[in-house]
Amino acid sequence: MNILMVNWSWYPSGGDWSYIESVCNLYESMGHKIVPFSVMNEKNFNTPFSKYFIKNINYKKFYKNFSYTSAFQTFGKSIYSVEAKKKLRLLLSENKIDIAQLNNISSYQTPSIIPVLKKANIPIVWRILDYRLICPNSTFLSNGKICEACHKHKYYNAISQKCKKGSIFASTLFAIESSIYYLLRYYDQVDLFLFQSEFSRDMFVKFGYDKKRTHIIENSYEYSNIQPKYNGDNYILYFGRLSKEKGILTLLNTMKMLPDIKLIIVGDGPDYESYKNYTNENSLDNVTFTGPKWGEDLDPIIKNCEFVVVPSEWYEPSPYVALQAFANGKPIVASNIGGLKDLILDNKNGMFFEAGNSVDFSVKIRTLFEDKKSIERMGINAREILEIKNNSNRYYADTMRVFTNLINKRKIL
Repeated sequence: MNILMVNWSWYPSGGDWSYIESVCNLYESMGHKIVPFSVMNEKNFNTPFSKYFIKNINYKKFYKNFSYTSAFQTFGKSIYSVEAKKKLRLLLSENKIDIAQLNNISSYQTPSIIPVLKKANIPIVWRILDYRLICPNSTFLSNGKICEACHKHKYYNAISQKCKKGSIFASTLFAIESSIYYLLRYYDQVDLFLFQSEFSRDMFVKFGYDKKRTHIIENSYEYSNIQPKYNGDNYILYFGRLSKEKGILTLLNTMKMLPDIKLIIVGDGPDYESYKNYTNENSLDNVTFTGPKWGEDLDPIIKNCEFVVVPSEWYEPSPYVALQAFANGKPIVASNIGGLKDLILDNKNGMFFEAGNSVDFSVKIRTLFEDKKSIERMGINAREILEIKNNSNRYYADTMRVFTNLINKRKIL
């Protein structure tokens, strides 16, 4: 089977990439061919299909050197990419594709490529990794708080609440984008939407998606080469993106109450420098930032921690860091929000605290940190549950049933 894998990046760029890389490796190990369709970037992994990649849009540079002229030009490309359609047609003319899996494509390849795939009679599945299709801000956050005001396609609410970067202009652009895609009905041409968790699927159904065109396949994780370690070196760990929705400020405020407990923060993101400055200004000597780390550089840091913290303050669909922690036999102290509740069983493979509540968070961290037997017990449970729910064979079998059914239906049509 030749699988077109469509994503905005083709290099390590966060938890979503960890998922994409793992399933590509899984598909290829089973004899399938991966054909990537992505965006040009010097960080990309080498691939013979890079000639089909589209030009990158540097959004950081765009926001830094903002002008209304460049804004409208960039906005146009981020909604409807003529280049992506042209490059995709060329790719399809030169390569046989059996099925397409879309991942994060908004603002880059854009949903404008969907009719190209449809015309080529290629089944389309969309692996939902965030909420961009139903929330202009993609996180259900508005000014730092959970917001569902755009329910029933009321995307104009994003403008009045300045959801995107606190800017009326940026919020207007993203509200227009969401409205255009709704009116053009591009999403109606997707054969099936695949979800990581029951929570994220239920949110889409709540916002009008047909439940019959949804399917839940929990993320897989290759754990066979990982030897779990159920005791640690007296530190706790956060690893992932450093941005507001991840609850990092709540985590730092929590660590003020736990001066004798060491926290290591691994990762990068738009708020990296501001969090480092905040740590220095508040003399948080128990907090260490390492910057981004991947693969062999990250593995020993996870393996040697006591447990992992996930203080997210948005509706996480299903954070991949949880699976990485569980594979290493590490329980998680997490906020009681979003898809985290589909991953964690309270007091079995982790503990919950009230999202955004530093006092409750500090109590849960202290309680677990001082109870080594519970850390070990929860770590053993975490690994066992992972092996049952998130094993590669289960993911692969379920995915192939979906792919094969869609391919066969398309052949009949």
